[in-house]
Amino acid sequence: MSRSASSAASPKENLRATMIIFSGMITGVFAFMLVGIFINQADGPFVPDLDKYYTIMAWGTGTFSLVCLIVGRQVLRKGTAAAKNSLNPLPDKLSQYRSSLIRYLAICGVPAVLGVILFILTGNFVFQLFSAVFSGFMLAVAPIRRRVVATLELDGPEQSELE
Repeated sequence: MSRSASSAASPKENLRATMIIFSGMITGVFAFMLVGIFINQADGPFVPDLDKYYTIMAWGTGTFSLVCLIVGRQVLRKGTAAAKNSLNPLPDKLSQYRSSLIRYLAICGVPAVLGVILFILTGNFVFQLFSAVFSGFMLAVAPIRRRVVATLELDGPEQSELE
């Protein structure tokens, strides 16, 4: 009988893998933001005429971003609650937590990428601000050991497995 991939790795390795995935996703957003700045500074905005629709685009982006944030937080909250309240072993809890975290990061990454794209098109730094704010929301849930222990309310033996 073969063990599942989530229980094959130790909890410490599982948490490390979660941090690597998180780091990759957040680094991608930051890299795209920097590329957007370099492109804009080198070539200027791609479609400067779009600036006349700035108000509509800003409100639309803000509304879309707010919806993504609400949905993302619900996904993360439900996923962590399911992991926390489960009777599964720690590796499975960490896998559930990782799944909900990845979904949250993906949902929050969409407004961040949209902000960079609109910045490249219009040259308006307000859209980079949307990206920066969502990067902050993503960084706020970084899967550091202390936060994972508190979020999943791990007991003493489970905490020692993460060390």
